[in-house]
Amino acid sequence: MIGVPTLLLCEYAAQTDLQPAGGWQLADAQAQQRLQQFTNPAARTRFALSRLLLARAIERLLDGALNWQLVSRAGGQPLLCSPHGQINLSISHTDGLVALAMAPEEQSIGVDVEAWARPLRLQSVLAASMSQQDARWCQAQPSPEQAFLRHWTLKEAYLKALGLGLAADLRGLSFDLAGEGPRLRKTPYPDALCWSFAQPSLLTRHCLSLASARPAAVDAVWQQEPAGQALQLPGCQVRLLCLH
Repeated sequence: MIGVPTLLLCEYAAQTDLQPAGGWQLADAQAQQRLQQFTNPAARTRFALSRLLLARAIERLLDGALNWQLVSRAGGQPLLCSPHGQINLSISHTDGLVALAMAPEEQSIGVDVEAWARPLRLQSVLAASMSQQDARWCQAQPSPEQAFLRHWTLKEAYLKALGLGLAADLRGLSFDLAGEGPRLRKTPYPDALCWSFAQPSLLTRHCLSLASARPAAVDAVWQQEPAGQALQLPGCQVRLLCLH
């Protein structure tokens, strides 16, 4: 069992076909069946890597002998369950990157990633998903597109941690990015939890946002730790971060 929120990042060359000669082989039969339904090679690769990374995490970071089962909450948020407890889970992927975040049962976790090079219809997405204050801030930045992606991934990470989807009130949710770290300015979903947000800058091609919540405030930061060869996947670089 893990004691602190933990993040695995799997980077790979987006245009590289990583599929083995015999095709992807996933241990979970249901996941293997779902994999066969993908017609887009890039989407198939992202899904396969996310499940392979999860399998490595269960084997190396959790006790694989506890018979962990991947299930979904009512809102679609994934969850790992065993007879001995549960692990909150969040998965995000885009071309070139898969992110897998885990947290103990009493803590909430959400992760979201986007490629900095993602094409955007900026005015349209600002109007659809940002408050007027946040939209003005994005447009005033040297790169309004990157400013939008920072806001967008924070919103997605927070909503995932809450167990909500994108049908939530996006424009009613606001973050302050002007300080040293992201801060939740306004939310339509108040609770008694102590939230923290982070955007680690260790990636050059992707925007990464994390949202985590605990019952009580703790002064902690995401720190990179040695991943070890056991967590690596062929053709990929896997990084390990923990919230200490």
